[in-house]
Amino acid sequence: MNPSKREEFYESYSSKSCAVVFVSAPFRFWMSRFFYITSFLLWFFSSSVVAIDWNQWRGNDRNGVVKDGVPLLSVWAESGPNLLWRSETIPSGDNGGHGSVLVNDGKTYISLVWHDDKPSENREINDLILRKLGYRNLSLSEQIITKMEKARESISPRLRGRKLNDWAENWISDNLSKEQAERNGSWIISRFKKGGTAVPYEDMRHISEKGNKRFQNDAALKKWIDAQPISSLGKQQLIKAIPNTVRVAKDVILCLDSRTGRRLWKTEAPGEPTGRKSSSTPCIAGGRLFAAGSTHVYCVDAVNGRRIWSAPLPKRGHGPASSILFHNEKVFLIAGNLVAYNAKTGRQIWINNDVRNSNSSPLIWSDQDGKWIICSERKAYVAVNPNTGDTVWKVAGGGDSTPVISGNWMVVYSKEKKVGLAAYRLSKEGAKIAWKIPMSERRAQSSPLIYGGHVYLIGGDWHMCADLATGKLQWRESRQSTISSPVIADGKIIALEKKGSDLVMIDTDIKAHRELGKSRIKAMWCPSPVIVDGKLYLRMKDNISCYDLRAEPGVQ
Repeated sequence: MNPSKREEFYESYSSKSCAVVFVSAPFRFWMSRFFYITSFLLWFFSSSVVAIDWNQWRGNDRNGVVKDGVPLLSVWAESGPNLLWRSETIPSGDNGGHGSVLVNDGKTYISLVWHDDKPSENREINDLILRKLGYRNLSLSEQIITKMEKARESISPRLRGRKLNDWAENWISDNLSKEQAERNGSWIISRFKKGGTAVPYEDMRHISEKGNKRFQNDAALKKWIDAQPISSLGKQQLIKAIPNTVRVAKDVILCLDSRTGRRLWKTEAPGEPTGRKSSSTPCIAGGRLFAAGSTHVYCVDAVNGRRIWSAPLPKRGHGPASSILFHNEKVFLIAGNLVAYNAKTGRQIWINNDVRNSNSSPLIWSDQDGKWIICSERKAYVAVNPNTGDTVWKVAGGGDSTPVISGNWMVVYSKEKKVGLAAYRLSKEGAKIAWKIPMSERRAQSSPLIYGGHVYLIGGDWHMCADLATGKLQWRESRQSTISSPVIADGKIIALEKKGSDLVMIDTDIKAHRELGKSRIKAMWCPSPVIVDGKLYLRMKDNISCYDLRAEPGVQ
């Protein structure tokens, strides 16, 4: 404030108070200082409210709830919210994994295993080739598989279109259980549509059992294929599916300007091809970024990307899907097993063999008795002592979905149909189930939300709301959802549907399911949305994009 304006302010202030007749110079001096200090404090605290960074997967509390208080749009146009920027090309899926982004101090981060295909005389059979052939590891009896293949081979070429689809659906309903149909129905229909041109299932299974293989040249590849007990069609399709390139990979950490999407720095290290298996989300603590690649876990300076340390993963060449957890100068992640590293040096501290590899991520639970790491492994929920790595307790359930914790409540979305969506009361002695809603799910990977005393599930094939204390179902809507974990901001759920192709906004109203917005954006179907200061950060198929969700957009 310039001096003349400041004088007007004091004169106005004085005229409105009958008790103030004269304003002395010293008084004016201290009032000036008071004004500046108060203005600064108001700015500081208001800025602090909105400037909440996103330092780990699902936010700083690892629960998907945004607390910055920024008002969001109540509705948006069919075209979707305003796109602020798109980054340079950043591969995903088989070429870069499914990890989510972080936003911290005006910067956006992502770590990935960056794949490239280079021309080569060498040839390779790997998981990507098997997916090209249409392979899936089926949890069906040999009798059903044999019956399915005979039905496929007997389909008349005249059976097409809707009639073929109806015939396939009838076969599935006659021969598979509801759970089997949910897991494998769409894949079987695609096989029936290919008819006699589909590679025999037994051929693909045989190739899968042989594992990944590399050959010096075409001659060595064809010699090996000729020796395999597979059909001539299988041999032809296999040779056709293998490119004249080999996959190479490097571990990459990227830092972008959150305002523009422009690259600030890029850190690289040698890596091994992992495809989509390596899909870890990094974390930031104390100015350091911790990230997991294909063979190593890394600690770099979050400002400039300078490597501080690297340490080998216990299981090389696969890379973790688990996000990284930082707690008390330790770094935790699931890579084969749950492993802990010293955050200052990278030294491996312990490995817990009770927690086996999954797509779930570890989180911290604390109460008056202490702190524990909670993990979902393949068939159980496990509590681990963070200092020693010892298992404290284990309860049945588990799967790829990461639990969510609020106080002593733990809510899970289990692949075990007898558990389904369930709530537990936690203690150091164990986890006692409070209620459950059994569900038979194909892909129970999305993590639930706890908000306003209620549980929200936006995952699998459902949108659901249930009372946290009782499990009473408030509403349930059949949808085509994704395995991405949603977030809540300004009382609104932001989620992805239809394998990431649609962005949706759902009201948290407990009385009824209400969709507030929906638009086609073609994001990745696994990474979770990130919201910071009212801006939405999404990992797309070949970039990172930033959208404006603010009700009152400000200056970028």
